Amino acid sequence: SLLIQCCESLLARGHEVRAVVAENRRIAQWCEQRGVPCFDDFNALREAPQAASFDYLMSITNLRMLPQWLLERPAKLAVNFHDGPLPRYAGLNAPVWALINGESEYGITWHEMVAGADKGRILVNRRFAVAADETVFGLNAQCYQAGLAAFNELIEQLESGAVAPQEQDFAQRSYFGLSQRPPAAATLDWN
Repeated sequence: SLLIQCCESLLARGHEVRAVVAENRRIAQWCEQRGVPCFDDFNALREAPQAASFDYLMSITNLRMLPQWLLERPAKLAVNFHDGPLPRYAGLNAPVWALINGESEYGITWHEMVAGADKGRILVNRRFAVAADETVFGLNAQCYQAGLAAFNELIEQLESGAVAPQEQDFAQRSYFGLSQRPPAAATLDWN
């Protein structure tokens, strides 16, 4: 839903969404209703006339690393939504790790896409409190709400030329990879 909401926001501001890459049926249906070309594979963009030239590439709720040739396509900037505060929570399943680590504050980041996972400069971020009894479902919902609000701020900055990318402090970075699991294989000790 975040990708659809962000696209709706772009369209409402008079911008053009040239193409979407998604396997999700709901997104494909939205694209069909809005007349936006939808592809199920990044490689389809190599030859698609709609993707011959564009200013910004937005990666929203995408779990795949984009190929370098695609990162080099936008005339201005490639941007990614990350459901965690960078650089502290880079990688996958970041909200889960934040809850496992007992965080009382969390956030989201819109950042520049470069080679390497979640390594680009920070464009916009949002922080918010995490309730002591928060669930992953609730934390993800907060991430999406904050992500949409921050997206609108990002678009305003891009429109006005006021975007000011900030380098990440990689000394503060932690990375959670696809195969990383909690200690004891996530078993519970009832004692």
